[in-house]
Parts: sequence; structure tokens; C-alpha cells
Amino acid sequence: MPIKTYKDLNVFRESYGLALEISRVTRKFPAQEQFELARQLRRAARSIPANIVEAGKARSRGGIQEILANCDRLERRMQVVAGNEP
Repeated sequence: MPIKTYKDLNVFRESYGLALEISRVTRKFPAQEQFELARQLRRAARSIPANIVEAGKARSRGGIQEILANCDRLERRMQVVAGNEP
């Protein structure tokens, strides 16, 4: 399937789903983590699909590749797991 918009990119769909998952998970963080780690994770997770949308609007293949290079999904997951540790 040809890529016409950012919505056609698997990475957009996965990063959007991850942002929703991180939002749900971080709401269960302990109170002391709600104002620092949880907020930081939610902002970081939302910025990934937002940056892909921005690059898609510019229709710059180089721009999309640069943004994708900065999206480190495993690091975000690790931070979620670490935030749930006692």
C-alpha cells in the first residue's frame, strides 16, 4: 500500500497506540511519581506521533526519517516499567 499521509505509516499508528497505553499506565503510578516521571513520560510519548504528523505535513522524507531516528520506543517502555517499581 502506498504511503499517502502520516496515517499510513505503521510507526505513527504504533506510536499513537503507545502514547495511549503510557497515558493509561502512568495514571496508576504512585503519587510521588505523578508530577514528575508520569508527566514527563506522557509528554514524551505524545510528542512522537505529533512530530510524525508535523513531518508528514511537510512531506519531507528526510524530515520523517530524522524524526523516526529520535523515537526510541523501547526507552519509553523501560521508563514506564521503572516507574512502577517500588
